[in-house]
Amino acid sequence: MIPERPRGTEYDELAELLPAPGDPALNPERRRVLRQHLMSEIGRKRAAAPGSPRGRRLVVWAAAPLALAATVVTGTVVVTGLRGGHEVVQSPGAVATTVGRPPVIKMKDGQFLYQRRVMTGEYTAYRGDTRVVQREDWLAVTGRREGVALTGPGPAAAARLDPEAPTTEHMAMSGGADHRELRELPTDPRQLLAHLYRETEGQGPTHEEAVFEYISGVLEPAVLVPGLSEALYRAARRIPGVVVETGVRDRIGRTGTGLALSSSGTTRPALVFDASSFVFLGVEGTTALLEIGVADRAGEPPVDSWNLGTG
Repeated sequence: MIPERPRGTEYDELAELLPAPGDPALNPERRRVLRQHLMSEIGRKRAAAPGSPRGRRLVVWAAAPLALAATVVTGTVVVTGLRGGHEVVQSPGAVATTVGRPPVIKMKDGQFLYQRRVMTGEYTAYRGDTRVVQREDWLAVTGRREGVALTGPGPAAAARLDPEAPTTEHMAMSGGADHRELRELPTDPRQLLAHLYRETEGQGPTHEEAVFEYISGVLEPAVLVPGLSEALYRAARRIPGVVVETGVRDRIGRTGTGLALSSSGTTRPALVFDASSFVFLGVEGTTALLEIGVADRAGEPPVDSWNLGTG
């Protein structure tokens, strides 16, 4: 069952009218420290509140848009209580990156979903001596055919990997999600969240973690399903324990709105979305989606794709 929201949805709609977020001067490590401090304070206040119902979330309702609820670091980061009861971390700075909306790219059952991204080396199986790697995946649209992944060194702005280069590593990929199932998901955020709660019943350390992990796992392929990226963003933001952050950077420095789930006293790196179109950009400080499209054969260049740019 989806937890009941305490005050309806008018705050969500109000939040959508806020100006585009800024680009912080904080590095990812400092941001994680501040976020952890925020969630510790929330936990402390929950424990100290006398007679509060079990499972109740701390909600600081703003009397006016962006009213100050707490200051973490004076003049640098403020924490506000808005957006449906979820904590919002704001940082002033430059204008957020805008990649726009993806073009319509049609897929056939016999084709392959193509994804190219930059990743922090420790999050891959790449054996080369490099901190940042580029990875290209070919995943069967139906999930029933074997695909392939290429991994190699390369800066964010690099072209596609050379399959014949000695520094490029090959890995077979089997199975995977059926992209046709993504096209059947509802794009209404409330209906989508209800569907995901049903699909993940009994999974994860908590139900909220299971839903958030499911969303995290389909964000890249969802870019090519009209309306689904925004629906996933809005659904994820409604999950209890999700922290909304502005001015979060992906691995190549593109700046957007971040969603992070606090659970078991820890908060993982935020998922980063374009602040205007809500297209998924990457994961805070660790990954960045560069290109996505469709290919006729695994390992071959895509026949149609969208380049998200490098910021």
